[in-house]
Amino acid sequence: MHYHFFVGNDNGNSEHDLFVDGRLIKQPNVYCGVDKLPWSEELPPESFIKNLSEQLIVTIDSPAVRPGMYYIGKFALESGELLDTLQIGTDLKCDMDLPIINTLAQIAAVAVQKGYEDSQSIPEQIEVHVDMATALPVTQHSDETAARFERRFTEGSHHVTVHLNKQRVAVKIVFEYTKVIPEATPVIFALQKDTAGNWREGDIFQEFVETYGLGKTFSGSFFKDKRILHTDIGDGSTEYPITEGNKFLRQFVHGSHHGAGYAIEEALGEFNRLVHLPDSPRQFYSDVIKNPKHKYYARAINTLSRPLEGQAKQIIQNIRKQLTKARNEIDVICVYGGGSILMRSILYPMLKELCDEREIRLLYIPPQHAITLNAEGLNAFVHGKIYETLKGKSNKAG
Repeated sequence: MHYHFFVGNDNGNSEHDLFVDGRLIKQPNVYCGVDKLPWSEELPPESFIKNLSEQLIVTIDSPAVRPGMYYIGKFALESGELLDTLQIGTDLKCDMDLPIINTLAQIAAVAVQKGYEDSQSIPEQIEVHVDMATALPVTQHSDETAARFERRFTEGSHHVTVHLNKQRVAVKIVFEYTKVIPEATPVIFALQKDTAGNWREGDIFQEFVETYGLGKTFSGSFFKDKRILHTDIGDGSTEYPITEGNKFLRQFVHGSHHGAGYAIEEALGEFNRLVHLPDSPRQFYSDVIKNPKHKYYARAINTLSRPLEGQAKQIIQNIRKQLTKARNEIDVICVYGGGSILMRSILYPMLKELCDEREIRLLYIPPQHAITLNAEGLNAFVHGKIYETLKGKSNKAG
């Protein structure tokens, strides 16, 4: 079986959000190396297909990473095994194995699901050719690091075995072309266009339109020539790039080691004490905060409020720095990322006041889009004309 997938891939510190062949996958961005399969009972291989990304075990043989068997994402998080994660503020993403391993695993999983849907049986072998757009933090992105990251995907083919209990599916993945762009810049594509390539409309802009009285016919075309100061609040860092139209302004590269993850790490000890756990990973705490029905939710949120306020104040300071550097010549401050949801009640009023005093509009992305906006943008980019042109040039040069 042969497939060609377009992949928009956002490897976040805490969450892995990617579009593979139009399907959005959201998983904790963790894995663990293991030496054996966990299942002893005879589960039919077909029972794994529907929720494959939730119970994903792969063996990888690739020139880009250490060969081995891995639990991926949610399955790794719940396994109790020792986890590999992206270390906040220390790791160069382009040199790490985690983004490669988790990306290969999720692409292979979608290939197996698609193969099963198309043939109504579990395929033995699949070959997938991939066009991919992914990103590096603006503070880590340079021509050299981007090229290094691209090569890890494009040099050689990757062999992934997906384990469906005792049955195995061999997936060969070949990246035809991969483009690595600075994080936050894909968002300009997601703000302007929807997945069908039309000007974007809908609930993502509702609060913005109501706040500034922008009328019922508002669409993403509004942003096509605007100067936007992005505030992409992640787990371990916040990026503050400035874009103009579809251009990333290299002279305003700025990022800081502030984010929800630092607040979580600061509060983690107190949280563990309150719930009588000697130790629990940051990702567990993150999952509790995302789930208002969790029995520990109230305690998790209470221990977090003061550390979050400290992080929010630091983020405001960094935004002020960028505004000064840009002489306040900014049309819109756009806030998104997983950390923006947690910080909203603290950050929104501070930022609104700052924007009003400097005659700037504030677009605070609603929670249902805040985490996936980078992935949406990367998906729009990989399907767009700029990507097609870059791939064409690369093929000629190659």
